Amino acid sequence: MTMALTLAIRIRKTLLVGLAFLCLETMSLRMVEQRRGFLARAVPAAVGIHAASFASVSSPANPLRNTNSIANAADLVFYSSSSGKQYQYADKKIGTGDPKAVGDPVVIDYIMSTSGASNGVKIYSTTDSGVPYQWVLGDASTIAGLERAVAGGDGVPPMLPGGIRRVIIAGNSSSTTTTGATTETTKLGYDAGECAEGRGKGPVPRGETYNRFKNVFCNLTRPDVPELVLDIKLRTETSTPN
Repeated sequence: MTMALTLAIRIRKTLLVGLAFLCLETMSLRMVEQRRGFLARAVPAAVGIHAASFASVSSPANPLRNTNSIANAADLVFYSSSSGKQYQYADKKIGTGDPKAVGDPVVIDYIMSTSGASNGVKIYSTTDSGVPYQWVLGDASTIAGLERAVAGGDGVPPMLPGGIRRVIIAGNSSSTTTTGATTETTKLGYDAGECAEGRGKGPVPRGETYNRFKNVFCNLTRPDVPELVLDIKLRTETSTPN
């Protein structure tokens, strides 16, 4: 009788241990499935800080329509300028035709953003305002980083009409050129001092978004200057109706 009772107790303990392992296995599987579900929701939102950058707009006249894949494209390959990672670019689409040269009129659509966990946000888009940005290449009206994106330079190839490019310009980055005995240093992004006084170079956002732009790039009290991110489409036409 004692042996039978002992055997029964052992069998019961074995069953209880097995049941405990089964419960743990079930809980582990549930946690794995929950994590998979979380990643399925979180990863698409995390791929590319500027997920809203090239958001599709319903207007058929919008030249950036159906190009929101640039913001989430995992296959975007970034390259640095010859000066280093203070200036990076990636092409979503290579255009066709001849590159722009100094003196040529340029018309672009662009989306301006910043990067970083605290500053990553879309600031302005010409597709929202319906007004593209235009200037004459080399006329000193536009920041050097945008001119480099379009015309090339420092190891960056020029854009071709119809092309789409993303550039990331580090805060306080600059370009140095030497002509004979003269060396000139030019900011690639915005000069906070000039910008704060309202005499800086373009492009400058219009309307309600101007204050947001000014607080980010024209704020002399900021301890850091965030990266400037521009998604650019070089239009094939060289002028827009007034």
